Amino acid sequence: MNKFLNYITSELLLSLVFLNYIFYFILDTKFFFAYFSFIILLVFSIILINNVKINFYIVLVIVILSFISLGSPVADWDSRSIWLFNAKRIFYNLTLKEFTSYYVSEFSTVDYPILVQTLSASLATLIGHWNEVFPKFSNVIMALPALLIFTNVIKSNLTKLFLFILIFFIYEKRLINGDMDALLSLYACASLILLIEYSNLKEFNIKHISKLFLYLMTLTMIKIEGIGILACLLFSYIIINYKDNFKVNYKIVLTFLVSLIPIILWKFYILDKNVVSSSSLMISGGERFLENLVNFKFLIALFKGIFLNKQMFIAIIIFLLSISKYISLNKKTIQITLNKILLKKRLLFTITTLSTYFILLLLIFISSEGSLKNVQEIQFAMAKTAADRLFLPVHSMLILCAIYLNEEKKSNYEDKLKKN
Repeated sequence: MNKFLNYITSELLLSLVFLNYIFYFILDTKFFFAYFSFIILLVFSIILINNVKINFYIVLVIVILSFISLGSPVADWDSRSIWLFNAKRIFYNLTLKEFTSYYVSEFSTVDYPILVQTLSASLATLIGHWNEVFPKFSNVIMALPALLIFTNVIKSNLTKLFLFILIFFIYEKRLINGDMDALLSLYACASLILLIEYSNLKEFNIKHISKLFLYLMTLTMIKIEGIGILACLLFSYIIINYKDNFKVNYKIVLTFLVSLIPIILWKFYILDKNVVSSSSLMISGGERFLENLVNFKFLIALFKGIFLNKQMFIAIIIFLLSISKYISLNKKTIQITLNKILLKKRLLFTITTLSTYFILLLLIFISSEGSLKNVQEIQFAMAKTAADRLFLPVHSMLILCAIYLNEEKKSNYEDKLKKN
């Protein structure tokens, strides 16, 4: 029995979610939805039970999120009118062809990836009807594998507190309302943690390859921004390892490329169905970029949208408090000294990924503001209404940096105790 339970892992859960999507995508039928949703819920429950003793704080987070998710209907516009609306049409339409033939597809963003939405539709199929509560439980199911990856780096009570702050004060209700931004952020951090761990391995075997593939593939299939995060992860991996005598593992690079296949196939399918890409409507060919770059009012609005919000404030405060322990100032010589810990590989890796994605998002915002996809009634609508949620991966990676910094301090303290 124990051997059987050892096979019930997060990787199995993600594989089932992926297979549920693949069967719908390739066979163009919802016939297997009820079966997959039942098995997925069963595996989800077993994983929770298995982690009650060893990772109780993760189970507690999931239980709290489950109660809130199952006790409230969706109310937010993006969640209800984009993500869950796509899931609702998957539930009611017989085939994928019908799903992509929606006559106002530009509004409903049919081109968005539907990995989580097929799971939502499957959950609705299991209970026999659509409602505004149970289908969004897919977010909680998807959050579990990513949260369990955090246990690889979280050891102290303080860093557990940081995770609680991330989930309940930075993400707030975004993990339980059907929205994809918080889920994307979790998988960005989970993929980053795995990549840092695997880049130090001498032997990168098939188990590591399959696990990294599942998390990277899920990252790109949650939301289109996942492709940008994946590119930043790969860039950081090559840059950091190039400094380390170019110790790049080509199996890891190949895993990155293979993980892009599902999203590429989805995009080709959408292109074949003549669905207008919402991202192509959003980002200009460069003319708005130059116009926005010299628009001082827009830049001020963008700065406010990015930095003057609760999420960024909390993330920066926690990060600064954590990093300040490793920076000393000599008042006499006014010389700043940095602890060698700040140059450790995993910190450099996280900061490089965070910085490159921040710059990428900044370029996208400057290029996109003023497009016909924006709310025309609101000046600088994207900067004012979307910056706080689209920068959630940046907030999350700042918290991950703080976790690494505080775990380094704990490990150093334990090393000193052992020596004494």
